[in-house]
Amino acid sequence: MSAVRSIKGAASIAVLVALVAAQPAAADQTIATVAAPTPVSAYGGRVVWSAFDAAKSDYRLMTENAGVVAAVPVAPRRVPFDVDVGPDPNGHTIAAYSRCRRDPPRRDPAIGNAIAQMPDWSRGRGCDLYRFDFTTNRETKIASANSAGASEFLPSVWRTRVAFARVYERRRGQAGQRPYLYVRPFAKAGRTKRLPAGSRSTHRFCTAAHHCRHLVEPGPTALDLFGRRLAFGWDSADQLGPTSAAYLGAVAGHASKRLLSRVVSGDIQGAEIVAPAIADGQVTWTLTLYGDTTSNLSQRYGIATGAFSEAALMRPPADPFFRPVLASAVNGSSLVHLDSGLVPVGEPCTVQSPCVAIPGCSAQLPCPLTSTENLVYTPVKQPTR
Repeated sequence: MSAVRSIKGAASIAVLVALVAAQPAAADQTIATVAAPTPVSAYGGRVVWSAFDAAKSDYRLMTENAGVVAAVPVAPRRVPFDVDVGPDPNGHTIAAYSRCRRDPPRRDPAIGNAIAQMPDWSRGRGCDLYRFDFTTNRETKIASANSAGASEFLPSVWRTRVAFARVYERRRGQAGQRPYLYVRPFAKAGRTKRLPAGSRSTHRFCTAAHHCRHLVEPGPTALDLFGRRLAFGWDSADQLGPTSAAYLGAVAGHASKRLLSRVVSGDIQGAEIVAPAIADGQVTWTLTLYGDTTSNLSQRYGIATGAFSEAALMRPPADPFFRPVLASAVNGSSLVHLDSGLVPVGEPCTVQSPCVAIPGCSAQLPCPLTSTENLVYTPVKQPTR
């Protein structure tokens, strides 16, 4: 995908300006800045993310609560934490995440562009699930979900249940690479239930020498469990190119799933669905577009009504860059989003003539982690392409 260095004078600017004029100004507050892309999660007013330490080449788990930012007292890891925050059976707020014998690498370039630049979680090996209790300040294994013959990752917790992804790494061939979704009780007693996953890849990657191979999909990108429902992001590929999707599934009774939205990336246009999450009866995710069109949309699905709506995440008036969103989370009435920090080199970017930031973060030009309130959502048709 070609990088778009500037959209000065483009028609899309006029559309964005019109959207700004039509909406009340959203209130933005910077929570922190980070030097590398990281997932973000929130629950009960607490926000959790990972901060990269360039001197040690590792990531520390961080949290913000009531305006106070602090490091979570757990050991770091070499990749950002695949963290989810939620309530445990006692009502305590806990953070759930994995730790791996071999941490996941970045995505195979052959499967296509991923704007958010997160690890390819399904390629970690020897991964087990852990939780940190913010009430007791203790880290423990989620022993009921861990297995000796597989890797578990991307956990999501809600009261008595934990949902997670699993790869049976000891199986041969693609059977040992393909991710599956599960839910089970925290307690040792109880059944582990397999849930319907997203679409499987039908894409074949061929070299100039006409050597072709079938590409296994990256699979789950985020899980969010709430009561009897699970929202999840899922990346795959078909004959049109790399795909990114949001699903809503049922975890109790008859397990099922519904496709809420799916987008496809091409050579000059990237599209990614970021972090579907359930809150206040809605599934909310961020649609990030980068390329010929660059924009960020917060999209929602009403679980009871079946209605879709969206709100544009606008550039702050004093910022000379349009920044693709790399991660997001719902925090009460606010949307927390991690915006790209890298910028084009040599461009005279100004507030009056803004440029498009290249997705990513660096120590010199870090990504702002921002909380936005007063987003105005308008009804739309089902945003599936």
